[in-house]
Amino acid sequence: MIDSIAQENEIDMMAKNKFKRMKHILYLIAIVFTLSIAGCDNADDLLNQYIKDGPIVYAGKITDLNIKSGHKRLGIGIYPAEDVNRAYCMLRWNTGSGAKDSLKVDYIPANYNAVYQSYFTTIEMPSIEGNVLIEAWNVDTFGNKSLLTNKGGFVYGEKYIKTLMPSIVKFTAGNKTVEFDNKIGVIDNLVSYQQTNGEFTAEEKVVKSLPLVNPQKGGKVRSKTRYLINTNDLDTLVTGNYLETWIP
Repeated sequence: MIDSIAQENEIDMMAKNKFKRMKHILYLIAIVFTLSIAGCDNADDLLNQYIKDGPIVYAGKITDLNIKSGHKRLGIGIYPAEDVNRAYCMLRWNTGSGAKDSLKVDYIPANYNAVYQSYFTTIEMPSIEGNVLIEAWNVDTFGNKSLLTNKGGFVYGEKYIKTLMPSIVKFTAGNKTVEFDNKIGVIDNLVSYQQTNGEFTAEEKVVKSLPLVNPQKGGKVRSKTRYLINTNDLDTLVTGNYLETWIP
C-alpha cells in the first residue's frame, strides 16, 4: 500500500515538472514572437521614412569616366548611361588638405567633345600635386541622383617635372649631326644651336637626330626634352632648364 502511494506521488511530481517545462517553453516562444513583431515594426518604420514620398528612384548611373592626367589640371571624359531625363553630372574630388570641391557639368552640346566621344571638361588644380580621386553622379530633370562612379587621376606639378631628365646629346658624322638618347616617355626635344656667326638657330622639335648646318666649333647646342608620360595624358611635360652641350 505504501509503495503504491509513493509511486502515485512520484508520477504526480513528474507531471508537475513536465507542466513547468512546457510553461517555460511557451513563455520563451511568446518573448521571441513579441520581439519579432517589434523588429518588423521598426524595419517598416525605417523603410517608411524613405518611401513616404513614393519608392526610391535613381537616375541612370555614369557608365565610365576617362581621367586624363595633366599639368596642374585634369581632363574628365564623362560617359553617362542612356537616360532621356538626364540633366547634368556632378564631379567631386578631395584636395590634399582633405577638403572637397565640386563642379557641375551640364549635358548640353557645348560640353560634348567629338574627339573623345564623351562629355568633357577640364578641372584646374594649381595647388594640387599627386593622385586625385574623382567621384561622379548623374542628376535627372526630376532631381533624382544616380549611384556614385569614381576613378583616379594624377596631377603633375613642379616637383614631378624636376624629376624629369633631358635626353643625352651625342655627336656623329664628324660632329655635323646631333643625336638624342631618348628615354621611355620622350616624344621629342626642343633644340637650337650656335652657327659660325655666333647666333642660335630657331628652336625646332627633334625626335632622334638633327643635321647641323655651319655649326660653330666650341659653340653650344641647347635642348629641352618633352615627355608624354602616358598616352592618355592631357599635357606634355617639358624639362625645366635647357641642357647646354658643347659642339666638339
